[in-house]
Amino acid sequence: MTGGLVFGKFMPLHRGHQRLIERALADLDELTVAVYDSAPPGSYAPMPLERRTRWLRDLYPEISAIVPVEDPLRGDPRRAVEPASAGVYADQLRPLGPFGRVYSGDERYAAFAALLGAEHVVVEPAPISGTRIREDPYEHRSWLEPRVYASLVQKVVFVGTESTGKTTLARTLAERFDTEWAHEFGRELWVEKKGQLSFSDYLHIAQTQYEREETLRADARRFVFCDTNAWTTLHWSLRAFGCADARLWELAEAIMGDYRWFLCLDDFPWEQDGWREMAGGEAHRFQLRQQADLNARGIAYIALDGPLERRVDEVVRALAPGLTSHV
Repeated sequence: MTGGLVFGKFMPLHRGHQRLIERALADLDELTVAVYDSAPPGSYAPMPLERRTRWLRDLYPEISAIVPVEDPLRGDPRRAVEPASAGVYADQLRPLGPFGRVYSGDERYAAFAALLGAEHVVVEPAPISGTRIREDPYEHRSWLEPRVYASLVQKVVFVGTESTGKTTLARTLAERFDTEWAHEFGRELWVEKKGQLSFSDYLHIAQTQYEREETLRADARRFVFCDTNAWTTLHWSLRAFGCADARLWELAEAIMGDYRWFLCLDDFPWEQDGWREMAGGEAHRFQLRQQADLNARGIAYIALDGPLERRVDEVVRALAPGLTSHV
């Protein structure tokens, strides 16, 4: 039985890495993939270790072992390819073997393979570096499997009570960042049903909204702006019926960590647009319930107040303090 090793940071997993993995899977009976917890400096989409291992699990379930490992030279990536460093890495991974072959895209890892007692198989490297892809995933998305690319697009949600400018903010920020925004399905269904939503509609609204967000990530640039989400729909169901479908609760719980959160404060007059429901003080009470829930959950959010342009500027500063040429 032939076993082998592929190793790397996979920040992000790209076509070059996939070429290595697929060659190894074709050659071997067992493949171990070591994923280093490295975090190279720079401003790029978050790629935590759990996300990187999930890419591998989802795309290559036939991999025998996917092993998150500490990078012993985490703070000095230039030393990682030096022959003098080979022993440090070999000693760390040797217990996972034995390995008959080690696959890489760089001749300089020959010493590392030799210390593991393995043949070094060099696969033609990709003509682009992970650094370049990290700097602009949108520009280089052809090098990324669609599920990998979509997971690098950050969802941004605006929450708050009625008449706090959430839709206007989502649309304006999408234009500012040259990207996509998720239209509110709940409003569309509300209009279609003339305001007569059933209990089961709220689960349907949340699921459809989530699907829209995920679909938009495939073509978005850096961010998808959302003027609602499943958690917001949960609060609407609680308002209307005092309860919510268990599956709506589960979806709301599952997506809380998916967003950058902005709470739109109700510091300007409530306006009736023909479909709003919360006249008088009810809108403010709804706002307080949402804010209390975010606080109770420990969700980090930025509160937005003042006129539209002030709110837009606050979001831009939070998301892209250096600003890019695309903004």
